[in-house]
Amino acid sequence: MPEQEQTSRRDFLSRLAMWGGLILAYGSLGVQSALFILPERLRPRTRFLFIGQISEYDIGTVRTIRNLAGTPILVKCSSDGFTAYSSICPHLGCRVAWEAENNRFFCPCHRGVFDEKGVATSGPPADAGQSLAEVPLKVDEEAGVLYLEVREPKRRRA
Repeated sequence: MPEQEQTSRRDFLSRLAMWGGLILAYGSLGVQSALFILPERLRPRTRFLFIGQISEYDIGTVRTIRNLAGTPILVKCSSDGFTAYSSICPHLGCRVAWEAENNRFFCPCHRGVFDEKGVATSGPPADAGQSLAEVPLKVDEEAGVLYLEVREPKRRRA
């Protein structure tokens, strides 16, 4: 009966590192190949939409901007900086408006109330633990301008 070969700890760990490295290398190659092969139309395309000069916004105000699809986006300027929120209530999709006198966002459909950070404080959205969706915003301090990151509308084929 032949003797069984015992593997040392060092050999085991070196083989484990080698196989792990190979799996990671070929896995990342596979992912990159799939991304290369996938048509661009399957990937969401975004762009930055100029929404104004920083100096045009006063602290404590909310300005309504429309994205490329025409949906209103609420841009809030506070002492902490700028934040953009979707104007669509997460409860049933009604339009949310800023109430400056109450320092809150309000949804008239079911009297949903959101605080200045977009977190629901009362009404059905609060019961469901929902908040207003944040929209990506880019602040270019050097140029003094604001950009909203929006998805490009889908092109229709003729």
